[in-house]
Amino acid sequence: VAGTSSSENKFHRLSEEIGLDERYFPLLNYLDTFGFEESHFIRMYERHMPSLQINVESARERLDYLLSVGVKHGDMRKILSRQPQILEYTVENNLKSHVSFLVGLGIPESKIGRIIAATPSIFSYSVENSLKSTVKYLTDEVGIHPRDLSKVVRLSPQILVQRIDVSWSGLLSFLTTELSAPRQSIVKMVIKHPQTLHYSIDKGLLPRIDFLRSIGMHNSDILKILTSLTQ
Repeated sequence: VAGTSSSENKFHRLSEEIGLDERYFPLLNYLDTFGFEESHFIRMYERHMPSLQINVESARERLDYLLSVGVKHGDMRKILSRQPQILEYTVENNLKSHVSFLVGLGIPESKIGRIIAATPSIFSYSVENSLKSTVKYLTDEVGIHPRDLSKVVRLSPQILVQRIDVSWSGLLSFLTTELSAPRQSIVKMVIKHPQTLHYSIDKGLLPRIDFLRSIGMHNSDILKILTSLTQ
């Protein structure tokens, strides 16, 4: 009973701070089971206030579904702090279609939860109008074979929600000009290390290339090193 009253006191303080109605206390109580602190609720409120005005049964159904596809209980707090809108996304109209999309890419079911935890914003992108277009760009324009897509997405899930066209054309142009790199070598680099697409050219790749040149390396050797880098 003491625990209940202390959590209710906490929620009363919180409701005064952010102006949240008491009828949403059951939702806060439920989220509390995932280890939410006052600061997490405030962050959710600041990011997307309506997410804290969801019926607790609806929230439970949605989070139960995410747990059932492999999201870890311990990751839920981080996921909802970053993407509180997930509480509003229905299982039938949103969550299931996004999970099916990932499975369709060849992602093993055992890895789905980790991808959701790494990139929870995926649920805010339309499968048909955005995510499938990104995949089409990766296969048709970048030249990644469909069988390699699963590996690329597992290594760097944010590739699905990034402006790939801008980062790819920048990387291709830079490495072609700077190192006379054949296109196929650049594609191989992206498949092996898709995070390369998130690097800053000026702050990341160029200083590295300049350093390797300063110790006497030629372009072909530098390219081999960049292709085999793990970071």
